[in-house]
Amino acid sequence: MTLPTEQNKLPLLVTAAIIIEQGRVLITRRPARKPHGGLWEFPGGKINPGESPVEALQRELQEELALDICVEQVFDVLFYRYDWGPVLILAYTCTRNGGTPRNLEVSEHRWVTPADLSQFELLAADQPLIAKLLEPT
Repeated sequence: MTLPTEQNKLPLLVTAAIIIEQGRVLITRRPARKPHGGLWEFPGGKINPGESPVEALQRELQEELALDICVEQVFDVLFYRYDWGPVLILAYTCTRNGGTPRNLEVSEHRWVTPADLSQFELLAADQPLIAKLLEPT
């Protein structure tokens, strides 16, 4: 049996919501006390044992922003290796069913145009999502 090393460690499974309303996408800022604190990201979070990615995304947006969302389809799947280990991001297009975003577990949130995302310091793992949002449809 081979023990996991940093190179072959299983990735952390996380979800991300791509919510676009009136041409603007929702981003959130990580609290200073968390890893990568102060950086912006697409809302979402870790998948808990026994949860589906859809359940995890719905739970995370309720916990972080008090939002009820409908998860629609896969937007992108990304792999990124941080210095602490790898992550696999399952990003979904979502619509808001109800609620107004409240900063419960994020330091702030903003609705920004995809073109304006470059003005925000987003997590390195989220950078490919910006490029995909800017692709012509």
